[in-house]
Amino acid sequence: MWEQLSAVYGVASAVSWGAGDFYGGYASKKASVLMVVAVSQAIGLALLLIFGIASGEKPPTTSDIYWSASAGFFSGLGITLYYAALSRGSMGLAAPVTGVLTAAVPALTGSFLEGAPTSLQAIGFLLAFVSIFLVTGNKFDRLDVKRQLAPAAAAGLGFGLFLVTIGQVTPGHYYYPLALSRFITVSMVLAASLAKGGASLSNSRLATVAAGVFDTGGSFFYLLARQQGRLDEAGVLSSLYPVSTVLLAKTVLGEKLGKQRTTGILCAAAATALIQTANI
Repeated sequence: MWEQLSAVYGVASAVSWGAGDFYGGYASKKASVLMVVAVSQAIGLALLLIFGIASGEKPPTTSDIYWSASAGFFSGLGITLYYAALSRGSMGLAAPVTGVLTAAVPALTGSFLEGAPTSLQAIGFLLAFVSIFLVTGNKFDRLDVKRQLAPAAAAGLGFGLFLVTIGQVTPGHYYYPLALSRFITVSMVLAASLAKGGASLSNSRLATVAAGVFDTGGSFFYLLARQQGRLDEAGVLSSLYPVSTVLLAKTVLGEKLGKQRTTGILCAAAATALIQTANI
């Protein structure tokens, strides 16, 4: 029962994170990317504190503070490096490298800490990596290892380590650990944004708010998935968020999918089914 819920929460996390990326990307067309991220993360921080107080959640333990602060650091580092990679060249290079490594880190860590997955789940993980690669693009033209590949890979490791570290907090603790993590991330990204001069959000406020709400929902659902199932399962399923982003772009903006992205979406569906086989 709990394992089945874990898979459902993992998929919900991917859908919510994908929506957050969609609205964040939309807002970033009219404002500084880092400023959009900083403000949307701050909105998420406020929501988490409100829900934490309203729910009467117990204060985080000492170990929770350690894991949450580490998660916030890795998340902030991942965001900063990811957008640095995007700004230096083809998004078709940065996105797939970052996405696949984000899923690979919790997959490998979970297998080490909790034992190897079943054969069908392992195939599902592999299909998930392929899905992320196809949906986010796989163009390696004008590859610059130092300026593009290195920061993209480091960003993927940062995001993956965020999934691992935030997943170590005490079961039943959600809002305050995520709030502390978000506070660290906001501080790092805001500092980076101000260092670059910042920007106004006058024409992208609603999209920025939506990005903050959905991104927070993604983190919350991921933590639910992690606390009720395996780390590798929760991490890989939640890392399918690019599929949600692409589908929203098609639905809202009318963007074409193309054969590659369609294949990637089908791979994601197959991956989800295979990963859940251990829960049936």
